Amino acid sequence: MKRFLVFFLLAALCILPLTANGQGEDDGQIRIGATIQWLNDTYFRIVTKAMEERAAELGVKLILLDGEGKAEKQVSQVENLIAQDVDVIIIAPTSMEGCAPAVEKANKAGIPIFTLTNMIKNQDECVTFVGSDAPESGRIQGEMIVNDTGGAGNVALLMGIIGHDAQIGRKNGLLEAFEGTDLSVIVEQTGNWQRDQALQLMESWLQAGQDITVVAAQNDNMAMGALKAVENAGLQDKIKVYGIDATADALSAIEEGRLMGTVFQDAIGQGRMAIDAAIKIVNGEPVEDPLFIPYLPVTSENLGEFK
Repeated sequence: MKRFLVFFLLAALCILPLTANGQGEDDGQIRIGATIQWLNDTYFRIVTKAMEERAAELGVKLILLDGEGKAEKQVSQVENLIAQDVDVIIIAPTSMEGCAPAVEKANKAGIPIFTLTNMIKNQDECVTFVGSDAPESGRIQGEMIVNDTGGAGNVALLMGIIGHDAQIGRKNGLLEAFEGTDLSVIVEQTGNWQRDQALQLMESWLQAGQDITVVAAQNDNMAMGALKAVENAGLQDKIKVYGIDATADALSAIEEGRLMGTVFQDAIGQGRMAIDAAIKIVNGEPVEDPLFIPYLPVTSENLGEFK
């Protein structure tokens, strides 16, 4: 009898730690799952750092996953977060179309989900959107180009991933700003938000003899790649380059007179707001939809406000 009792107690002791560390035990801590389109992207590094700092500040657990620019990977990651029984899911989608099933899966599992920085095809099925209005950034960039060129010139458009919310919105906003001017987009292609791809594209356009006078890049990463190609070709006095995001290296390039302008997107504000929104959703508090943070133009004239 004693031997049986000892065995029973030992078995119970072995089971207890598993229960305490498993999914069955609720320690009361809010658990936020997030899949981000690119964790190695300059802009998203700032966003996710702000998310991590805000989560630590408020005592919530944040699970960050790298989508690596693949919609199918992000859908799989949402499935993984559902299996982990997180309280809320944040998705910064790579593709409006490709990531849509992730929203459907989260809703089916009864886990609230919302988008960050970029909208998705079935946005109406998300609790909210945290970010900025993509067409607005394109319009601001276009207005800077119109003002600097007098409304005339040949534009090379470097786009993000095709089908991405920002790629579509920023292009539409840019073209809207060009209406009624003599600015024409003579070449356009995706650089997938990547500096090296933008560098290679710009080099090939210049080698092909394209008469480019303006480069409109949909983010600063691509703008800096294009700028390098322009400078390597000795055409910096002929071609004006513009970006979007107001990253540190872009601001330095404006200060040096190399980059004509960019558009400030509040990466830190978006990251912190995403965590705040997630906590409100879990606690059943009302959340505005969408949660917009305005874009702002950045040129040499107002650079001091952003450095």
